[in-house]
Amino acid sequence: MSASYNVVIVGQTGVGKSSLINYLFGKKVVEAGVGRPVTPPGFHPVDSEINGLPICFFDSFGLEVNGYENWILDLNEQFKIRGVDKSAEQWFHSVFYCIQAGGARIQECDTAIIKKFIDEKYKVNVILTKCDQVGEDIEKALKTELHKQIEGLAIISVCSEEIKTRSGGTSEPFGKEEVENQVFNDFFDALILRLPLRCKSVMEDTLKDWVSESRKKVDDNLGVMGWGKNDIEMEIQSAAKKLPSEIQELVNAEVKKTFKMYEAFIIHLGYIPNGYIGGCFGVTKEKNNALLWIKIPVFAVLWPVGLTILVWKIFRDKHNAKEELEVYIGKCEVEIQEIIPILVTNVTKMLETAKLQVTNRH
Repeated sequence: MSASYNVVIVGQTGVGKSSLINYLFGKKVVEAGVGRPVTPPGFHPVDSEINGLPICFFDSFGLEVNGYENWILDLNEQFKIRGVDKSAEQWFHSVFYCIQAGGARIQECDTAIIKKFIDEKYKVNVILTKCDQVGEDIEKALKTELHKQIEGLAIISVCSEEIKTRSGGTSEPFGKEEVENQVFNDFFDALILRLPLRCKSVMEDTLKDWVSESRKKVDDNLGVMGWGKNDIEMEIQSAAKKLPSEIQELVNAEVKKTFKMYEAFIIHLGYIPNGYIGGCFGVTKEKNNALLWIKIPVFAVLWPVGLTILVWKIFRDKHNAKEELEVYIGKCEVEIQEIIPILVTNVTKMLETAKLQVTNRH
């Protein structure tokens, strides 16, 4: 079972966030109002599917001028819950920020919140809602102004409801297909933005734990119950030599786990994991199945050369045993810290290659 792909809908009160969700569902699933707050405070999950794939839309309460500070506090709490120190299924993967086209202007608080999401490494798109209310000239001007303030935004024009016109006709809803397509277009961008940082968090936590455990071993065991300096030296050196491989395996596992959770999305995008046979992973010799890390460790050819993990003799003076062990642990820590950014870059490059292969297939 694939994990849900999480999409958060945000914007000011009355711009049509709840109407957009109902439009995407094809039925009323959340309460919608007219220019008044109808969604209670918080971020509320609504499970759905697009093309048979699980999507969870988060309907957020509307941003209002007199409630800005509380809204930001709630958003910051969501950032903590869904930070890169958490596994991928807990993140927001796509952000759709709604701006009412009929308002005919971009407000400062809109761009401030969009930039806040971007700073937190989220893929942000803008939905111009109620586009039936404006002409093409105003719609184009709004898009131009948004691109001037924030480069690279995907901007989608939407009308979420059938509207009766004054002439007695109707204005049909539009934009649903474009929004759904953007959800899938965001998939690899979301991973590129956040999965390398998730791997960095895993590596830093592992290193921190190793340093803490090594120092505790020195404090607890040096000179106790027959433990001498040579015994502790051998244990710590042995653990230090294994540390690069352990970090590599943990990062490999994190990447594999993430792709396994979202394998249905990957396959839908036309990117067949290496070893994928009839809904499960097995052994295959087909060269065109691309996800090498499903079969081969991620960093089998990417682990930087030159990482030696210090193996020099630690002790010169038995009276300085603890001090020298501390120095050794510190030097090992620095050596790994210097390598972590390189590995983060390697993960990013691998994901960018995956995205490029998907793009080239379409």
